[in-house]
Amino acid sequence: METNKLVRALGLKESISMTIGTVVGVGLFTCGSSQIGLVGTWIIGFTFVSLLISIWPCLIYGEMSAALPCAGGTYNFAKRGLNRIWANMAGWHYIVSVVAIGAGETLAFSNYFTILLEAFGIDITWLDSRVIACTLVAIFLVLNFRGIEQSGKAQTAFIFFFWACSICWFLYMIPNIHVEYFGGIAMDKFPSFREMMYIFGLVWWCYTGFETCVSIGSETKFPQYVLPRALKISVFLVFALNALFQWFLVGLVPGEFYDMIASADAPYAEGLKTAGLVGFPIILLCIAIAFGGDLSTINPGIAAPARYIYTMAEDHSLPAVLGKVHPKFKTPHIAVLVVGIINFILIATDSICYIASVSLISLAVCYMIGCLAYMGLLKHYPDMKRPYKAPFGKLGCYVTIVLYLFMLIFADVTALITAVVLSVLCIIFYFAYTKKHQNVIVPLEEEIGKIEEPTEDEMKAMDKEYTIWKWGTIAVTVIALSIYFIPMIFA
Repeated sequence: METNKLVRALGLKESISMTIGTVVGVGLFTCGSSQIGLVGTWIIGFTFVSLLISIWPCLIYGEMSAALPCAGGTYNFAKRGLNRIWANMAGWHYIVSVVAIGAGETLAFSNYFTILLEAFGIDITWLDSRVIACTLVAIFLVLNFRGIEQSGKAQTAFIFFFWACSICWFLYMIPNIHVEYFGGIAMDKFPSFREMMYIFGLVWWCYTGFETCVSIGSETKFPQYVLPRALKISVFLVFALNALFQWFLVGLVPGEFYDMIASADAPYAEGLKTAGLVGFPIILLCIAIAFGGDLSTINPGIAAPARYIYTMAEDHSLPAVLGKVHPKFKTPHIAVLVVGIINFILIATDSICYIASVSLISLAVCYMIGCLAYMGLLKHYPDMKRPYKAPFGKLGCYVTIVLYLFMLIFADVTALITAVVLSVLCIIFYFAYTKKHQNVIVPLEEEIGKIEEPTEDEMKAMDKEYTIWKWGTIAVTVIALSIYFIPMIFA
């Protein structure tokens, strides 16, 4: 008899697309890139360090996701490696954080979409950006309501469209690069250490969201191979995209306009305007960002947290109605609607910077709980089958927790207070509801279900696809690093 469960329909390219889409978007094209207005070409240093402190967590999550390929990511890891309170805490923080990414992305879309229409002589500045953002959320709610396969295909299309437009924009803008703009910082004096750490936090936010493919593990084919590979590829692709776009912004915009970049809602578009590069450059850029980068973030920003809500409801950590699966589309449709409501609430704040700070703090908390869960799983399930093993995973957990705690000390105070309030509410809800409804944790085999092994031909095809992605990622990463040496040679 057919059960009303989620179905495994996503492969490597969809997993990478979902992850890249969540990560590369509002961070890079708003709060992350605006930091160039404060540190100039030093931005590559912040970006590279952000990569370094993101690699180990990605590998650690690769090991856990291959062993426990279920919906709900960190929630499921913490449930077994720690306890229900930690699991609920991780779940709540992840849901709020990734929904915040999606909400911020809709506001970013509104800004770039408005600038795009301006380039065509159409003025819609009279229209509140929140109206555009809420309309966009409604469209993606329908898309996610109708099935993960459609959502996955749309996601891949958005990502490849974004990459194609970005490459065209890069090639078109190369003749306008000024190597003399590279070097030094944008301020009269070096930023204080506290300011530097705050800036670093916003740049690191451009890497958060790598757990997206993990959260939809129950809908991934051959997750024991796909998820670790997707995580390894994604973190380096994120670095390459951030480094490339930042290089162009630095090379196109004179330093005297950095104050404007630091405060701009759409730094890339505003930067081109001040540099006198209007017309086609802005049109192509806004098309790439709005219809590629932004849409590719909004989509998983609904899909991933909905799977957390679904899993938590199945575990009686949230009301059971949130765990319902649509009989036709096989999606957690009630959970999807709840994510939409949270989006509307966050969009109402109309503050991308506040949303960004809330998101980065909550994701840092979630990842620290994930590291604790990793060590707990090693202790409680030493014989659990682990198809992939992270190198020096335990050491990586300690290093990650210390670094992330240190970074949070310098985060936005209002956002930190928000995170504390969220944590307190989570604990109250746990004792008021979850503790009364929680049941015995089911055996691993029952929760995971049967994970099929690929046939020999399927494995060859998967290996070939991964090899193409791997070498392509290596190439673009080397290019992204190398171009920062060009100004040293020709300046």
